[in-house]
Amino acid sequence: MIEPQVSVNDPLQEAYKEWRRLAETEGEAIRSGNWPMVEACQKALQQLQPVILRHTQEVQSEWKRPGANRPEKENQVREAIAELIRLESRNNALLQSVRQAARAQIERLEQTGRVLRQVHRFYAPSRPAAWTSYS
Repeated sequence: MIEPQVSVNDPLQEAYKEWRRLAETEGEAIRSGNWPMVEACQKALQQLQPVILRHTQEVQSEWKRPGANRPEKENQVREAIAELIRLESRNNALLQSVRQAARAQIERLEQTGRVLRQVHRFYAPSRPAAWTSYS
């Protein structure tokens, strides 16, 4: 029985799938406000980067061999990268939206605090005298 030849492109595609999975999980975590999960996904993505670089170098070496069908394989890689860029862009837009909402909330809270301090100064009794009568 002849074993199918495993291409070095397969580990690269698997790494891209893992990146996609992590990016989708990160997006869900952003939407739900699960910041520990966002952080875990970002750390995992950072650890995956050198793996992808190594596999990319291996794939590029394989593409130099005769009969490697380089244009088709380059197109597959380009498509995978384009999808990952879309996912990362979407997550970045989600984060920007959350940050903007948080900034607006902080601004409202600061304004409320200023108003409360003004109300307190207006309605708070003035300081009582150190003494109230002669004895």
